[in-house]
Amino acid sequence: MASPMHLAVGKSKFVNSATGLEVDDGPISRVHEIKTPKVDRVLLRQYHQTREFVTGTLCLTDRHLIFVEPTGAQETWVDPLVLYHHISGVERQSLTTRGYPLVLSCKTFQQLYLIIPRESDIVDIIETIHMFAQPKVYSELYAYQYRPDSSTLKQSSGWSLYEAEFDYKRMGIPNELWQATNLNHSYELCDTYSHDLYVPVCATDDIIMGSAKFRSKGRLPILSYYHSPQQSALCRSSQPLAGLMGRSQEDEEMIQCILKASPNTSTLHVMDTRPRINAMANRAAGKGYEASGYYSNTDYQFYNIHNIHVMRESLQKLIEGQGMRIVSVCLSAGVHTPHQTVSGFLSCLESSGWLRHIQLILEASLFSSRSLQAGSSVLVHCSDGWDRTAQTCALTSLFLDPYYHSLHGFMVLIEKEWLSCGHKFSQRCGHTVVEEKETSPIFTQFLDCVWQVAQQFPTSFQFNEHFLVTLHDHAHSCQFGTFIGNCEKERMEQRLSEKTFSLWGHIWDHLDDFINPLYQRGETREVLEPSTDIRHLKLWRGLYGRYFLHDRLMEKEEELMASLHQQNACLHEHILFLSQSVSALKLGLEKLHRRQSCANISSEGVSTATNKTELDDETSTRNNDLGNEGTNPSGTGREDGPSERSSLSPPPFPPSPRRLSPSPTSSAEFRGYLDHLPEMNLPWQPLRSVTRCACGRAFTFLVSKYHCCYCGTVSCNVCASNVAPLPWHATQQPHRVCRPCHKLMKRRLEMEISEAASNT
Repeated sequence: MASPMHLAVGKSKFVNSATGLEVDDGPISRVHEIKTPKVDRVLLRQYHQTREFVTGTLCLTDRHLIFVEPTGAQETWVDPLVLYHHISGVERQSLTTRGYPLVLSCKTFQQLYLIIPRESDIVDIIETIHMFAQPKVYSELYAYQYRPDSSTLKQSSGWSLYEAEFDYKRMGIPNELWQATNLNHSYELCDTYSHDLYVPVCATDDIIMGSAKFRSKGRLPILSYYHSPQQSALCRSSQPLAGLMGRSQEDEEMIQCILKASPNTSTLHVMDTRPRINAMANRAAGKGYEASGYYSNTDYQFYNIHNIHVMRESLQKLIEGQGMRIVSVCLSAGVHTPHQTVSGFLSCLESSGWLRHIQLILEASLFSSRSLQAGSSVLVHCSDGWDRTAQTCALTSLFLDPYYHSLHGFMVLIEKEWLSCGHKFSQRCGHTVVEEKETSPIFTQFLDCVWQVAQQFPTSFQFNEHFLVTLHDHAHSCQFGTFIGNCEKERMEQRLSEKTFSLWGHIWDHLDDFINPLYQRGETREVLEPSTDIRHLKLWRGLYGRYFLHDRLMEKEEELMASLHQQNACLHEHILFLSQSVSALKLGLEKLHRRQSCANISSEGVSTATNKTELDDETSTRNNDLGNEGTNPSGTGREDGPSERSSLSPPPFPPSPRRLSPSPTSSAEFRGYLDHLPEMNLPWQPLRSVTRCACGRAFTFLVSKYHCCYCGTVSCNVCASNVAPLPWHATQQPHRVCRPCHKLMKRRLEMEISEAASNT
């Protein structure tokens, strides 16, 4: 393995802990700016690990912070392998007898406690982190250098996932009530909206442009979702400039146009997601809200969802409530970390107000959904219409439309409501240098709300929890270009689709990792109505507390279900393979019977019935022998099964079925066919019996378990990332296999190619 110094100055490959992929760090371009590329004798302590401290080498590249732990004569990489973009805070604490403490807080809710031996080194480390964590320009982000170590992931993959025309056509738009407008084709009407906008047919160009002038940032009311059964519309906008300009005839007419495009209602619900006091404060500053006296036939309501500053502080309290701050203070003082009491934890959770915020967002979205089902159209806005508005509109669409419950549909939903409509990802996630007051966990809250709904409807969503966590982590990682930028116009100007990879392409390339095994497509509900009672809401431990969970012995329900589905699919394909083999044997027997009958009649006159009976007896004996090999008298599986084989190398790979005669016509061919008939390895190794992968990675809440479909052993997502067709399957459909089995298959294929070349 390369030395830490080599890793810091060359083109490096390593396992990214966020994705589980072996990735290429790309050509190092700013490594010369790192004053100290590695620091020896560093102490690391992670709260989720049972070990107190680990001594190793801290390596600094221009993209990652890597801790290398020496084990005997070899070096092994352990967590953390941290992207600089994931680091949200660096705290230097008081000098201790061991050295200079450094606490790193991450946007993934991980906290690392390092003790650096020399003061000069800790100064250089802090300077390096500050230099690379938040660059000044987009072109210095990781996405511009990232190159995946996967030949199947193309650079263009995923960038054409969302087409507004297709999604709105699926809703029945355009129609006689709603149409597309090209007034924002070059972003001249509103530079934070998409160039594809849908408005009422009766809204003239003058009305549209006048309304845009009267709305904050030019974000006029546009169609977000169309509920075709009731011909009701969900629209979104920003707040009106009522305090500055008083009123606008064009904006008032725009609201009436939305009403005219809603034939089943005479009232438009205007949902202001802000607290009333905030809206009144904005009115005093020149903005505000719609006055009921100017906007006829409207029902105006406030929904008390707080602003980005309150949400940022709430999440910080939530994290501190889980014990992070206690841990860092105790470690700095050199005392043992105390166990947090239940009452203390619940008190911190209550004081953070996080679940209350989640509840308010869900309540607002549920009201919007019910209004649309009743035939009433809804206009949603907050201040500028890119934070709370995005949360409410996206969740409303999710409740109403089963298409968004699919993995593809949910990615389209994020493109439509978040990326195209101008949520400021780079500012809210702190991708580049930005004031702290502009950062806020708005997208994190949305994912939390989706997770809460998925907990109540576990069979309604095609994607799993790992998918939501991956979205959260990569919204901050800057590894892919999908979430970089604050609006569609910025992404077009940066040419991200040409220079970076899309997260959607990566997800589609690893689809099996993100599928919910409980998903029932045919039985999914048309409309979801989750309970917003605080008693039904939970703390999302898989996101906020994943680094506080120790190595787990038991399997997760999701993993167990996925494994059962996987094994069931393999069994079905094996049954089909055996059925085809039986058919081939029967056909061969018939041909052999006819051949022997003709030969015996013309020459020896030997009874063909006797030959056939002997051959049938031989075949039956061979099949019985094969069946007996699959089980032992105790009924626990074959004696050399995976339970005993899990710590050993995989079994020898059988000859390829393609080399066997499809229809044996002689006794010798029959024997060869039966001798080399591939068998499926059963039983598979139980998930709960494995705590560590063969590569050494411990199975924590962060590291999932996967079965190898060939040998049945349990591996991590990195070791089980290969796929290949199996010899005992009727089709050539690839299945997940571990690294040793994949190497065996690769060697077999090379031998077959070499043998075929020598024969020719």
